[in-house]
Amino acid sequence: MLVEKVAFIGSGELAESLLKGFLDKKFIAADQVWMNNHTNKERLADLEKTYHVHTTQDKALALKNADLIIFAFRPADTGAAVAEMKPFLNRDQLIITLMVGVPTAFIQSAAGVDLPIVRAMPNTSASIGLSATGIAAGTCVSDTQLKLAKQLFETVGTVSVVTENDIDVIAGVAGSGPAYLYYLAQSMQEAGVREGLSEASSALLVQQTLLGAANLLKRSEKSASDLLNAVATPGGTTQAGIDTLDNHSVREAVNACIHQAIVRAKEMSAPFSK
Repeated sequence: MLVEKVAFIGSGELAESLLKGFLDKKFIAADQVWMNNHTNKERLADLEKTYHVHTTQDKALALKNADLIIFAFRPADTGAAVAEMKPFLNRDQLIITLMVGVPTAFIQSAAGVDLPIVRAMPNTSASIGLSATGIAAGTCVSDTQLKLAKQLFETVGTVSVVTENDIDVIAGVAGSGPAYLYYLAQSMQEAGVREGLSEASSALLVQQTLLGAANLLKRSEKSASDLLNAVATPGGTTQAGIDTLDNHSVREAVNACIHQAIVRAKEMSAPFSK
């Protein structure tokens, strides 16, 4: 499938992260991209200035002759947005939706036509080519179209092809995942400052520590459990810290954190499943 025009319907942070990643990896050229939103002209002007893409608040103009359409607006706006776009959508376009909780079946029904729709759940690390993305094909997606979607998101990180039922799990684990790490980083930096480090030193130490650990986890043939056991020697400083985390039930808190994110994703899908 040849892609000559890409239309982003919605231009928030996630859309910009993907746009930056796609352009950096030269999957698409700036003059092939149209960015659209409903109300924020200043946002569109900033995107046009930064990335040299086309921008418009006219959905018809954005969608005209688009081969690939990326839905990146608020889930609550889906019904109204699809109704507005309905005259400009057809079976020859591949639609990728980034909205949490919105099933492909709902979009199909709202559009009134069998459209090839792929649900995708990337994260904002796409902006530096390091997203962990899950994708799931709707019922009308061909193997060629799914391959294109996979290639598209591989330009901004790794891709796992899952069933649509698993997309909510991807949202809780990976879609929201960077925020959990930022929460941990913030807590570690604050602890360093509390114990006497300067803010700059504490931030640099934590950033490099997390970067190194993440790279080692990816490159090593050892599991996370094996790497943890190798560092946390009995009676040492690391084990003292891990014991404290266990005493505060941090593992259970992480499990509960991810579970609640998944529950919320399912709650968000409920209005679209009636």
